Amino acid sequence: MLDNSARKELEQRKDAFISMASHELRNPLTALKLHTTLLHRQLTKQGLQASALSSMQTQINKLTRLVEDLLDVSKIQAGKLEYRQESVDLDALLREIVDTMQQTHPSHTILVRGTVQAILLGDRDRLGQVFTNLLSNAIKYSPSAETVEMDLSASEETVTIRVQDHGLGIPREQRDKIFDRFYRVTNLKQKAIPGLGMGLYIVAEIVKHQGGTITVESEPGKGSTFRVTLPRQRT
Repeated sequence: MLDNSARKELEQRKDAFISMASHELRNPLTALKLHTTLLHRQLTKQGLQASALSSMQTQINKLTRLVEDLLDVSKIQAGKLEYRQESVDLDALLREIVDTMQQTHPSHTILVRGTVQAILLGDRDRLGQVFTNLLSNAIKYSPSAETVEMDLSASEETVTIRVQDHGLGIPREQRDKIFDRFYRVTNLKQKAIPGLGMGLYIVAEIVKHQGGTITVESEPGKGSTFRVTLPRQRT
């Protein structure tokens, strides 16, 4: 049985390894992605089929996102996750994300209702990361559904974005843990769904930094609704 000091040291070593491994993986992945893209363009110009390369690019992109998530997790633990301060048209950002997700995930129709009509001060890429992750999860965890819904609303002080799926849902006893680092919802139906439990941890950190809150309502077999509330103005 480890005491608190030994447990803390073990966690620090684990975080250091994750950070080091992520950095070491990043450079060869970047080079591999570049060379694959160049080769794909050359073959396309010559009128040759490049389906195998397209498949390789898809897998490389997945690995790249995984490594970036690992880097973000290590930065969060070290208190070094970077944020920019810029004006963000939230409606425009959400439309862009939905359009991209719709193209890359044709299996589901993403329905958007309402607007927020707000310009927020924050990091556009990080905010985009929040809603890209929530939509991706909604699609991933509702494999038998046809739609994912995003509802937008606003008050004088806050904006609220709800992302709802009609999928597997989350057991009550696991809901409070889903924003923990490396935690994954587990049941027999979800064993085949990939992931390392980093996305919602990162999402929660970004929302917290923005001065907002994120909550979830869910029922097994009926789906989940994630609710993000952000202040119109940072204080």
